Amino acid sequence: MMKLYIDTYSDRKFGKLVVAVTEKGLRLFSYGEKTALKKFIKHAKKYNLMPVEGNGKTRNIKKQLIEYFHDKRRSFSVKLDIGYLSPFTRRVLKAACKIPYGEIATYGQLACRAGSPGASRAVGQMMAKNPIPIVIPCHRVIGSNGSLTGFGGGLGLKKRLLEKEGIVVRKGMVVRD
Repeated sequence: MMKLYIDTYSDRKFGKLVVAVTEKGLRLFSYGEKTALKKFIKHAKKYNLMPVEGNGKTRNIKKQLIEYFHDKRRSFSVKLDIGYLSPFTRRVLKAACKIPYGEIATYGQLACRAGSPGASRAVGQMMAKNPIPIVIPCHRVIGSNGSLTGFGGGLGLKKRLLEKEGIVVRKGMVVRD
Protein backbone atom coordinates (compact mmCIF):
# COMPACT_ATOMS: atom_id res chain seq x y z
CA MET A 1 0.00 0.00 0.00
CA MET A 2 1.36 3.40 -1.01
CA LYS A 3 1.75 5.95 1.77
CA LEU A 4 0.21 9.42 1.87
CA TYR A 5 2.57 11.63 3.87
CA ILE A 6 0.56 14.40 5.55
CA ASP A 7 1.93 17.46 7.31
CA THR A 8 0.36 20.61 8.77
CA TYR A 9 1.88 23.95 9.64
CA SER A 10 0.79 27.52 10.18
CA ASP A 11 1.67 30.62 8.22
CA ARG A 12 1.13 34.11 9.67
CA LYS A 13 -0.30 35.45 6.42
CA PHE A 14 -2.38 32.50 5.22
CA GLY A 15 -3.27 30.45 8.28
CA LYS A 16 -3.25 26.67 8.60
CA LEU A 17 -1.65 24.83 5.69
CA VAL A 18 -1.95 21.09 5.09
CA VAL A 19 0.10 19.22 2.47
CA ALA A 20 0.06 15.58 1.42
CA VAL A 21 2.56 13.84 -0.82
CA THR A 22 3.11 10.32 -2.11
CA GLU A 23 6.28 8.85 -3.53
CA LYS A 24 4.98 10.10 -6.92
CA GLY A 25 4.66 13.75 -5.86
CA LEU A 26 2.40 16.39 -4.33
CA ARG A 27 -1.14 15.05 -4.14
CA LEU A 28 -3.15 17.45 -1.98
CA PHE A 29 -2.84 20.94 -0.54
CA SER A 30 -5.20 23.00 1.57
CA TYR A 31 -5.02 26.31 3.41
CA GLY A 32 -7.25 27.82 6.03
CA GLU A 33 -9.63 24.88 5.97
CA LYS A 34 -10.37 23.42 9.41
CA THR A 35 -11.52 20.06 8.04
CA ALA A 36 -8.59 19.53 5.62
CA LEU A 37 -6.89 16.86 7.69
CA LYS A 38 -10.11 14.82 7.88
CA LYS A 39 -10.64 15.24 4.12
CA PHE A 40 -7.09 14.09 3.41
CA ILE A 41 -7.56 10.96 5.54
CA LYS A 42 -10.86 10.26 3.77
CA HIS A 43 -9.05 10.70 0.43
CA ALA A 44 -6.38 8.22 1.55
CA LYS A 45 -9.03 5.60 2.35
CA LYS A 46 -10.85 6.17 -0.95
CA TYR A 47 -7.66 5.61 -2.96
CA ASN A 48 -6.23 2.83 -0.77
CA LEU A 49 -3.38 4.95 0.58
CA MET A 50 -1.94 4.72 4.08
CA PRO A 51 -2.01 8.15 5.78
CA VAL A 52 1.16 8.77 7.82
CA GLU A 53 3.00 11.76 9.30
CA GLY A 54 5.09 13.73 6.83
CA ASN A 55 8.42 12.88 8.51
CA GLY A 56 10.38 15.20 6.24
CA LYS A 57 8.74 13.99 3.01
CA THR A 58 6.84 17.29 2.73
CA ARG A 59 9.80 19.55 3.54
CA ASN A 60 10.49 20.63 -0.07
CA ILE A 61 6.94 21.67 -0.92
CA LYS A 62 6.46 23.35 2.46
CA LYS A 63 9.60 25.40 1.84
CA GLN A 64 8.40 26.41 -1.63
CA LEU A 65 4.93 27.37 -0.38
CA ILE A 66 6.37 29.51 2.41
CA GLU A 67 8.65 31.21 -0.13
CA TYR A 68 5.65 31.87 -2.40
CA PHE A 69 3.54 33.31 0.43
CA HIS A 70 6.40 35.61 1.46
CA ASP A 71 7.13 36.88 -2.08
CA LYS A 72 10.36 34.92 -2.54
CA ARG A 73 9.07 32.48 -5.18
CA ARG A 74 6.96 32.83 -8.33
CA SER A 75 6.76 29.23 -9.53
CA PHE A 76 6.94 25.74 -8.09
CA SER A 77 9.28 22.91 -8.99
CA VAL A 78 7.62 19.82 -7.56
CA LYS A 79 6.29 16.65 -9.13
CA LEU A 80 2.52 16.34 -9.00
CA ASP A 81 0.67 13.11 -8.27
CA ILE A 82 -2.47 13.61 -10.38
CA GLY A 83 -2.51 10.28 -12.23
CA TYR A 84 -5.62 9.17 -10.34
CA LEU A 85 -7.68 11.96 -11.95
CA SER A 86 -9.57 11.74 -15.26
CA PRO A 87 -7.71 12.54 -18.50
CA PHE A 88 -9.78 15.73 -18.96
CA THR A 89 -9.01 16.88 -15.43
CA ARG A 90 -5.29 16.21 -15.89
CA ARG A 91 -5.27 18.22 -19.14
CA VAL A 92 -7.02 21.15 -17.45
CA LEU A 93 -4.69 21.09 -14.44
CA LYS A 94 -1.60 20.90 -16.65
CA ALA A 95 -2.88 23.82 -18.73
CA ALA A 96 -3.54 25.83 -15.55
CA CYS A 97 0.05 25.17 -14.42
CA LYS A 98 1.23 27.08 -17.49
CA ILE A 99 -0.49 30.34 -16.48
CA PRO A 100 2.48 32.47 -15.39
CA TYR A 101 2.74 34.33 -12.09
CA GLY A 102 1.00 37.69 -12.36
CA GLU A 103 -1.11 36.69 -15.37
CA ILE A 104 -4.67 35.46 -15.73
CA ALA A 105 -6.74 33.34 -18.09
CA THR A 106 -10.48 32.93 -18.47
CA TYR A 107 -12.24 29.60 -18.04
CA GLY A 108 -12.86 29.60 -21.79
CA GLN A 109 -9.20 30.22 -22.59
CA LEU A 110 -8.19 27.43 -20.23
CA ALA A 111 -10.70 25.08 -21.89
CA CYS A 112 -9.12 25.84 -25.28
CA ARG A 113 -5.60 25.34 -23.91
CA ALA A 114 -6.71 21.97 -22.51
CA GLY A 115 -7.98 20.94 -25.95
CA SER A 116 -11.67 21.27 -25.12
CA PRO A 117 -13.04 24.50 -26.59
CA GLY A 118 -16.54 25.19 -25.36
CA ALA A 119 -15.98 23.37 -22.07
CA SER A 120 -15.59 26.49 -19.92
CA ARG A 121 -18.26 25.38 -17.43
CA ALA A 122 -16.64 21.98 -17.01
CA VAL A 123 -13.32 23.75 -16.49
CA GLY A 124 -14.94 25.94 -13.83
CA GLN A 125 -16.24 22.87 -12.03
CA MET A 126 -12.80 21.28 -12.26
CA MET A 127 -11.09 24.38 -10.88
CA ALA A 128 -13.49 24.32 -7.91
CA LYS A 129 -12.24 20.80 -7.11
CA ASN A 130 -8.53 21.50 -7.72
CA PRO A 131 -6.71 19.20 -5.25
CA ILE A 132 -3.53 21.32 -5.28
CA PRO A 133 -4.53 25.01 -5.28
CA ILE A 134 -1.85 27.70 -5.58
CA VAL A 135 0.69 25.18 -6.93
CA ILE A 136 -1.87 24.55 -9.67
CA PRO A 137 -2.89 28.22 -9.86
CA CYS A 138 -6.68 28.10 -10.13
CA HIS A 139 -6.72 31.55 -8.51
CA ARG A 140 -5.42 32.91 -11.85
CA VAL A 141 -8.55 31.74 -13.70
CA ILE A 142 -11.38 34.28 -13.98
CA GLY A 143 -14.72 34.73 -15.69
CA SER A 144 -14.87 35.97 -19.29
CA ASN A 145 -16.11 39.37 -18.08
CA GLY A 146 -13.17 39.75 -15.67
CA SER A 147 -15.09 38.69 -12.57
CA LEU A 148 -13.30 36.65 -9.93
CA THR A 149 -16.11 34.04 -9.80
CA GLY A 150 -15.78 31.05 -7.46
CA PHE A 151 -12.73 29.90 -5.56
CA GLY A 152 -12.39 27.08 -3.03
CA GLY A 153 -10.66 29.35 -0.50
CA GLY A 154 -13.23 32.12 -0.95
CA LEU A 155 -13.19 35.20 -3.17
CA GLY A 156 -11.39 37.26 -0.53
CA LEU A 157 -8.40 34.93 -0.65
CA LYS A 158 -8.50 34.78 -4.45
CA LYS A 159 -8.36 38.59 -4.51
CA ARG A 160 -5.43 38.62 -2.05
CA LEU A 161 -3.49 36.06 -4.11
CA LEU A 162 -4.07 37.95 -7.37
CA GLU A 163 -3.11 41.28 -5.80
CA LYS A 164 -0.02 39.66 -4.29
CA GLU A 165 0.94 38.76 -7.87
CA GLY A 166 0.41 42.34 -9.06
CA ILE A 167 -3.06 42.00 -10.58
CA VAL A 168 -5.41 44.89 -9.81
CA VAL A 169 -8.87 43.87 -8.55
CA ARG A 170 -11.72 46.32 -7.90
CA LYS A 171 -15.25 45.41 -6.84
CA GLY A 172 -14.70 41.72 -7.63
CA MET A 173 -13.40 42.43 -11.13
CA VAL A 174 -9.90 42.23 -12.59
CA VAL A 175 -8.87 45.62 -13.94
CA ARG A 176 -7.29 45.06 -17.32
CA ASP A 177 -4.87 47.44 -19.02
